[in-house]
Amino acid sequence: MKIKLLYVVSGLLLPAFAFANICGTDYQNFNPTTNGLDFVTVQSSETLKPCIVNMGLFFNYAANSLTYSQSLNANFQSGQKAHDRILGADLSLGFGLTDRWDAGISVPFVITQEVTDDYYVSSYGGRGATEVKLNTKYRFLGGDEGGLAAVVSMNKNLIEDNPFTGRNAGPTWNLELAADTTLASNWAVGVNAGYRWRNKGEPIPNTPFVPMGNQWIYSAAASYLVASLDTKIIAEVYGSHTAEKVNQDTDRSLNALEGLLGLKYDATTNLALHVGGTTQLDSSLGGPQWRIYAGMNWAIGAGCAKAAAPEAVPAPIPPVTSTGGAKAPVVEAFNVDVELLFKWNSDTIDEANLAKLDPFFQDLFKGGFERLVVEGHTDSVGVEIYNLDLSQRRANHVRDFLMAKYHLPEAKVEAIGYGQTQPVANNGNFQGRRKNRRVALKIHRLVASSERK
Repeated sequence: MKIKLLYVVSGLLLPAFAFANICGTDYQNFNPTTNGLDFVTVQSSETLKPCIVNMGLFFNYAANSLTYSQSLNANFQSGQKAHDRILGADLSLGFGLTDRWDAGISVPFVITQEVTDDYYVSSYGGRGATEVKLNTKYRFLGGDEGGLAAVVSMNKNLIEDNPFTGRNAGPTWNLELAADTTLASNWAVGVNAGYRWRNKGEPIPNTPFVPMGNQWIYSAAASYLVASLDTKIIAEVYGSHTAEKVNQDTDRSLNALEGLLGLKYDATTNLALHVGGTTQLDSSLGGPQWRIYAGMNWAIGAGCAKAAAPEAVPAPIPPVTSTGGAKAPVVEAFNVDVELLFKWNSDTIDEANLAKLDPFFQDLFKGGFERLVVEGHTDSVGVEIYNLDLSQRRANHVRDFLMAKYHLPEAKVEAIGYGQTQPVANNGNFQGRRKNRRVALKIHRLVASSERK
């Protein structure tokens, strides 16, 4: 169903709920990401892992975002806004394609609108979808601590007689670079920058507005994870700057700038709840005086990437007798990053998955070792003391399994649970938390000191 433009006095309709984080065919700024990772509207470089699907649903209630014609309003005052309230929603779906590539689709909707002042103002002629946006992201540099990615997106306007896109307009294309990094003490920051190309249509006759031109687009975000509350505090700024001037019949700036402050609460390891608000930092087209939002991201799927092979461990060197000028052997520890991952709130071992590691363990243990430490870890969701107990149970189960399968002496095998204190990935999103629900092995073996690297 297409929404028509409703002419109010001036014969103009302006879509107040367009699409995208300064990436839509019109001028509305709020657009949650389709992958649900890290921030709210700002992209990090991280992508969804293969076969992971994220479903997002956000509602936002915006105040005083409509605009009107300066020349057609005899009572026009500089900076004046129409008095309006608009409730909209964004429904999105993101999915992982490869280890560094994901894609998504998002559709914004108008649910209700209220316009109380009889200005020469535009408003929606109905309810329904206003746009369809497709996007894809490829990460070409980086890992768990951050990186760089390219984001390509396309918007298709669904609003009839939209003066800001023009009649028979083509899709709008956006190209951005996304960079992010993780800092100490649970801090993360991200920056996006890019360009928007518009395929403008013909101007709508008898309307004072004309199709908008190309734009530079940019945004930045910072977050702090309060691990004890399973909550992220997120701050964002996003904006655009015109690269192609047009003469719009309004006193508002064509350059947009909006700020956001919100909370992201991890209700479970796969369900994140959002709440927050935004405000205009510049009196720009479509910039609401204030906005409140609430939403959720729900990630499903166990991933379908091939399990990473264990890192190769040097074969144990037989003990060396200290004779002649030879140096005495010493005990040296090797960390063995075997990916033994667990489901949330579970200490159950996937024995079929462990069986794939038989050649690795057989080679490791046949040469002898002095000590094997099984280290259990959890993500940050939940109570710390419970996570400590859960990590110990995970370590105990893996220790018992290895001793029984490979006939290891009990005195040489130890299990230690570290709870949530030693994460290897970002606990601020579901993919990082999955990596942190793990068991790692530490091997102590005898080597000749002359052989030490």
